[in-house]
Amino acid sequence: MKRLVLILLLALSSACALAQVKFFTGSGLGYVFDNHEFDPSHGTYIPSETIHFVRVSNIFGWEFPQSDNLTHKLVFGVDLVKQMGTEIEALKDVVADIPIYYNAVSDNGRRTFTAAMGSFPRRFVKGKYSEALMSEETVETDFNLDGMYLSWDKESFFTELALDWMGKYGNTRKERFQILSYGSWNLAPALSFGWAGSFYHYAGSVAAPGVVDNHHLQVFGKLDLAADSADSELSLKLSAIGSYQKDRRRDDLRLPFGGEAEATVRWKSLGLKNVTAYTKDMLPFYKDLDFAGNPYGDMLYRGSKFYKGFYDLAELYWTPKITKKLDLKVSFRFHFGAEGFLGSEQRVALFFDI
Repeated sequence: MKRLVLILLLALSSACALAQVKFFTGSGLGYVFDNHEFDPSHGTYIPSETIHFVRVSNIFGWEFPQSDNLTHKLVFGVDLVKQMGTEIEALKDVVADIPIYYNAVSDNGRRTFTAAMGSFPRRFVKGKYSEALMSEETVETDFNLDGMYLSWDKESFFTELALDWMGKYGNTRKERFQILSYGSWNLAPALSFGWAGSFYHYAGSVAAPGVVDNHHLQVFGKLDLAADSADSELSLKLSAIGSYQKDRRRDDLRLPFGGEAEATVRWKSLGLKNVTAYTKDMLPFYKDLDFAGNPYGDMLYRGSKFYKGFYDLAELYWTPKITKKLDLKVSFRFHFGAEGFLGSEQRVALFFDI
């Protein structure tokens, strides 16, 4: 057995030498402090809590330049996460995930095609999705996607398609997967149109058979009066959001819809964003139970829980440019509904790549 392993290693080394394969390593650290204070709304939408963790991602792999325009990568890694205030008793307490993926990039200077397959970092997803489709809490705590990713970027047009397989069918484990789609077309430097979609299949298990469809489509237009400046933004984004949701075993179909306006004012590292939305209840099955008596809840809904009528989010943020390898964001988010002030968040996020 040892002789076989040695032969395989020698063969791999020889192949790498002939193909001019480059070995690489990398590490990154992410720190998130997100304090939720929702006592004013008595935790009706989300509870008061603090999301507080540090994450270190280590990767290594091989890079193979097939031509001047096409490069392949094979990547292996490990995500270590320490939840603040908890004790580590075993390695399993800090190993959050094991990224393993293939990545290809074709870039001829005019268009870029990117592909990834396997378990890959969420940073591959570049589209700007409404929080009705994907909440900030989901993005900051769900680090990797298991599936496939494709994107195409050419001059004034960008589009991406991603598959995230989140659950394998089992006795109690649900089969779950989500497809993300995004596209943006710049008709002029200041004007763009596009779409964002989340198509979520929440299937059953042996203990709780059944399927619930939870699909959202956002169509938007965006005007940025400061598009010619890299240091500032003065934009207004208007969106129509529709949803198709059906509990198939109960033959219960819901078609909530609504609109959203997002205004952003930014100068250098200081910015103010305001999102105003008016929709039907975009989470109609949230409190319903599956056939084993378990609530659908967060397992079915990945978006913000505030989209149930009138909703307004005001966010003040500071994103200083510290170094090329170090990113920092400090933000204060204030939530309002038809009832008035719902609660606030104080958030600090730091990311460092080596």
